[in-house]
Amino acid sequence: MKNSYLYNLSLTLLIVASTAFTCGLDAKTSPFKNSNRIAISADGNPDADPDDIGATALTLAVLAKAGLQDNLVHYDFNNWMEYKPIPPQRNRLWDSAMGGQSRWGFNGEKFFDVTQDPDAAVANLTAEINKSTASDPLYVIAAGPVQLLYRAMAAANPEARNHVVVVSHHYYNNYYKPRLWQRNIDDLQALHPDLKLIQIKDQNPTLKTKGDDAWFWLRDHSDPNLQWVFERIEAGPSDVSDAGIATWLIGLNGDDERITIAELSDWIGSDPIPTNGGSANAPAAPPAVTPEINLPVTDSIFQEVDGRIVIEAESVPLDGDWVIENTEPDFTGSGYVRYMPSNINAINQQSRGVLIYKIRITEPGKYHMALKHSHRGAPERDKWNDCWTLVGIDPAPWGNVRKTYHSLTKEQYESGVGFTFQTTHDNYGVLAKREGHFSKPIYDLDAGEHYFFVVGRSGGYRLDKIHFFKEGVSGFQDDSIPPTPIISGDAVNL
Repeated sequence: MKNSYLYNLSLTLLIVASTAFTCGLDAKTSPFKNSNRIAISADGNPDADPDDIGATALTLAVLAKAGLQDNLVHYDFNNWMEYKPIPPQRNRLWDSAMGGQSRWGFNGEKFFDVTQDPDAAVANLTAEINKSTASDPLYVIAAGPVQLLYRAMAAANPEARNHVVVVSHHYYNNYYKPRLWQRNIDDLQALHPDLKLIQIKDQNPTLKTKGDDAWFWLRDHSDPNLQWVFERIEAGPSDVSDAGIATWLIGLNGDDERITIAELSDWIGSDPIPTNGGSANAPAAPPAVTPEINLPVTDSIFQEVDGRIVIEAESVPLDGDWVIENTEPDFTGSGYVRYMPSNINAINQQSRGVLIYKIRITEPGKYHMALKHSHRGAPERDKWNDCWTLVGIDPAPWGNVRKTYHSLTKEQYESGVGFTFQTTHDNYGVLAKREGHFSKPIYDLDAGEHYFFVVGRSGGYRLDKIHFFKEGVSGFQDDSIPPTPIISGDAVNL
């Protein structure tokens, strides 16, 4: 798991079934053979996923212990693409990845810090995908978001994609998008419907500990390189769950798909891991590189006029499980959009079903936002009543992603009230500390273009209309105000 907020949140979310996979392979038994190639795509960017600090080091130790240095043909890390620069002193994944690479003699030309050269990382993974055949498959360990893997698969030969097997253990890696317009596993499966995806059980229950004492056997090991692995675990949280994907792949996890720390310790044993000609002299982390952010291009732009923006929700292309309906009364326009996952009682994690609205502001100022939405007939008043929203392009969840809900009273809900403009933010993390647990949606918007994202969360949630009104301008939450002009998105191709 990736951070304490998401770990706690996951207890209330409907997550992907742990044994679901699309390729027909028996997930309890790894199909990997010692002659097969391995690629790993991991995150670990600062402020993102500190668990990978230890997991990366342990993964490389495991592969080295198994003598698979030559099998590892790709390792990218810090794979939150287009995120932000990482100063050398904060690049802890560099220390783990390149430290492990040098200590156990992995091929340094196959290791890529995505924040330094994302195109090189994509090109190498694409080349390895293109080598894939029925007799020489590529196993990709998804230890972070899949935007980079998507780019590589999109660039690869479609026939070669048939011989790529993706292995994951957690919905976070499958579905999380650092930038909401990027790609997740849904998009990867849409790109290649025959994708071979093996979803093993979540490795957190056995590889995430409350303290470092469960790893003292590494600290006290005679092998200085394994002592270094303990230092990398100590440098982050005591969570090496992503390393459980590698141990499963090479056949260590047993019938329950999980490996315990005791089993891992017994397997590693007391002898030093052969270094394969490596040394502890890892290269220093390079200076930070500012990423190029490829903003999404939209078909249309919603033009503010006299401090008002009124948007019919169905006016943009739909994504994921959003559909257009017109059966609930009191909608305007051609219908309303409704979030309809396969399980209507689902409460989904972020990044599935992203609707993108680009707005153009000519009168800067403080804007109030409201959604005309409904959750009539939902199982509960306080749970099946919201979506995620983001104004701006900040990476999620560390930017301004908010749970935005239809704030009905108990009496209104029980009476069957449908569409209203009642809208409240249910904040978390730094937002809750700054603005309180609940807040009204108000944004300072400069002149120019802004993005507004609506992301599916509650199954059955309906959205009819979006209002952004400058403070003091009349007509806010008035359903009779007509939609504002729509400009072709081709006019400003960001």
